[in-house]
Amino acid sequence: MTSDTGVSPTPSHPKPAVAKTADIGAGKVFVPAATPGAAMVGLFAGIALIGLAVVAVRDLLVYLGWLDGAGWLHSAAQWLADIEWWEWMWPAAIALVVVGLWMLWVAVKPRRRTHISLVGYEVLWTRRGDVARRCSAVVGDLPGVENATTVVGRRRAKVTVTTHGNTVDRAEIARVVDAVLDGVEPHMTSKVRLVRRGGEDA
Repeated sequence: MTSDTGVSPTPSHPKPAVAKTADIGAGKVFVPAATPGAAMVGLFAGIALIGLAVVAVRDLLVYLGWLDGAGWLHSAAQWLADIEWWEWMWPAAIALVVVGLWMLWVAVKPRRRTHISLVGYEVLWTRRGDVARRCSAVVGDLPGVENATTVVGRRRAKVTVTTHGNTVDRAEIARVVDAVLDGVEPHMTSKVRLVRRGGEDA
């Protein structure tokens, strides 16, 4: 039903709000992760297969009489059939087994996560480098701080603060850094190092 002005009236039942932790998409949300190690192995394997296909096409042309020469694949197969076992083949065989096991591990190992989750949001992530920049920014706004550098590891954020006096409160620095770290998961602890101008620890 419309009003006299031709504009539909506002529904009496407003649309329910979507929870902050709910995803608006229907598909499954995956945690951001690095490129799998099998991608590079697959790239080189694909290049090797392309090269083998080129050789096979060349041998086919030789078989059809369009090219002169002997078939490379046939010659290689005959050479392998006539070859005898030599002592140097033991290390080569062991190396091939090791390479095969390594390729199997690369294919099944989990991908390294590149982002960490924001507290209270299931589908929002940030990078550790961005967390480090945020920590350095909030510390840099404190009085007496000349420069702040932060390195965020897996479980700890290390903040190095350069001061030009003794007016900087270590506990206040730890408080503002912890406030930033409380907004991400997994939980991380902070370590503050005070350095006076010139490189001496405060």
